[in-house]
Amino acid sequence: MSTLTEKRRVSSILKPSQSVPDGSGTPTRNKVRFAELSIELALRDVLDNNRLTGYDELLEKLKDEDPQDMKFVEIFAEAKQAVPLMKPYFGKLVEFLLSSRWLNRSEEAQEAYKQFVVELSIVQKNYCTMTVAKLVKQFIPDRALQSSSSTVSCIPSEDQQQQMGSLHDLIIRLKNVIPMIFDVVLTQLRKNFPYYKRPSGEVAGYLYNVLRMTEYASIYCDELLDIVFYHLLQLDVNMPRSVIEETEYPDEEMMFEMTDTGEGEDGESGEESDTMKHPVAETLDWFMEIIFNYIEQTVKVDGQGDRLFKIVLNQFDAHILPAHNTDHAQFIMFYICSFKLSYAEHFISSLWKNVNNLNKSPNVRQTSVGYIASMLARAKYVPLNYLKSMLLEMSHWVHNYIQRCDSMHYNQSLKAHLVFYSVCQAIFYVVAFRANHLTSSAKNLTFLQSLQLSSIVTCQLNPLRVCLPTVATAFAGITRAYQLAYCHTILERNARRKLATVYKNNTQLPEDCLDTFFPFDPYMLKKSGKRIEPFYLQYQAHELDEESGGGGCGAETSGARGRKRYESVSEDVDDFIPESKRHKHHGVDVSGEFTFSYGVSPGFHS
Repeated sequence: MSTLTEKRRVSSILKPSQSVPDGSGTPTRNKVRFAELSIELALRDVLDNNRLTGYDELLEKLKDEDPQDMKFVEIFAEAKQAVPLMKPYFGKLVEFLLSSRWLNRSEEAQEAYKQFVVELSIVQKNYCTMTVAKLVKQFIPDRALQSSSSTVSCIPSEDQQQQMGSLHDLIIRLKNVIPMIFDVVLTQLRKNFPYYKRPSGEVAGYLYNVLRMTEYASIYCDELLDIVFYHLLQLDVNMPRSVIEETEYPDEEMMFEMTDTGEGEDGESGEESDTMKHPVAETLDWFMEIIFNYIEQTVKVDGQGDRLFKIVLNQFDAHILPAHNTDHAQFIMFYICSFKLSYAEHFISSLWKNVNNLNKSPNVRQTSVGYIASMLARAKYVPLNYLKSMLLEMSHWVHNYIQRCDSMHYNQSLKAHLVFYSVCQAIFYVVAFRANHLTSSAKNLTFLQSLQLSSIVTCQLNPLRVCLPTVATAFAGITRAYQLAYCHTILERNARRKLATVYKNNTQLPEDCLDTFFPFDPYMLKKSGKRIEPFYLQYQAHELDEESGGGGCGAETSGARGRKRYESVSEDVDDFIPESKRHKHHGVDVSGEFTFSYGVSPGFHS
């Protein structure tokens, strides 16, 4: 009896399990039952019996199916219970689970996914990198959603922001239970940042989410902005001003014909589109617009302007200041300084400290001088009194330098006195560019006399010898008109010494020509440029220019004024040099006339 009973007992245990496929159970119920029980059973079957059949079937099922929300909840509830069994060799299963579509599901389904991810990260720490990588990759907007909205804006829509909010909520949970996991997050953010040639929507969407992380991970704000500035530079240096100019206006004659007829490429309305023609320029434009919007929100709404300014200034010193050939990235400092005068003063003060720091390289000191000069000349929010105080401080530095050099034997090579020549040119540039303001009253003229400009231009180091000709001639015209200094004799003597050596195929410049740039030349990006325009000062010809009919302040005319090849964000004419004189590299043409590229132009009409 006992034997029969035991057999019946065994039979009664096995019978229900075999009756499911042949009994009243439906295929749908079979599917759900498999999803509920298969994960843990399959893993145990591998661990206990070394059988992979159930595990392989599970992988195929998860790979091929896109379950409904209710089934999704059941799958991840079972997966959460099986987390302790998910050893490193079950990585493929974990990857399938983490890759599941979850952001556009119901709140209950999203919560089930979040609980599984948190449990997995706590219990199986070896999956943290994979988990974070899967989450970070979802910062890039879905292509289907992107294609419907990228023609209007690359900024995520409200629906996208709501979905991304769920993703950020999951990262917050992970940060709270595993604080050190944010180091992994930063690594994956750097690794997965979209390539600069990717579509604008992908880059802009990823950037938006990186900046959003500063709201709940403020302690890592410096590191997050470090990632942003690094990739901004990648964009900027790969999209030089000359390429934007050629792409936006490939045919100058056609541009003026369309302007006259009032018709453009985008229709008969004549309204200019905000879309940049070059795809990388469009990406750069959105990149700058999103950063500007972030700065405005942080300063005005969140009241964290002071902290953000310090972080941005550190990033400027680390990334932008040492960089070569940037055209737009530096306008982040220009924009954030517009919110408070103390920001601008602190920025210029930090640059002046670089100039006086002998431990800095000459190139960094020279670049710092260029930023000071361009900031004083271009920023409307810099008051005249502060501009005058900086000019006075720079002139004192120059006079002290001259006195030290007079007491010793010295050479006049450009390399030996690079910083000195740069500061001198900065003074000449600011005086010529802001001549309308600096000569508007007797008090201001007295101030200019106190700078002792004549002693600077007539010293034995001869700073006019290495200055850009457009700066030197504009400065000479102003100083002669107001009897501040007499420079034309010196310029003529220097011109005779600067005869170019003309070879068969090229022209060689004399070695003593100051290689510098003006970082706040007109902003060329259309959408983000609207934020720069209200604070940006275009060059306004001095009344002496208008009376003489010349293009520059006291400069000799070279025929008609150079025609604009493109317009900046302002309607004011800001044609730096004639079109015939624009070249990719500044130098001397065959006729012996000096020519300079736009990137090193001082901002004067020639």
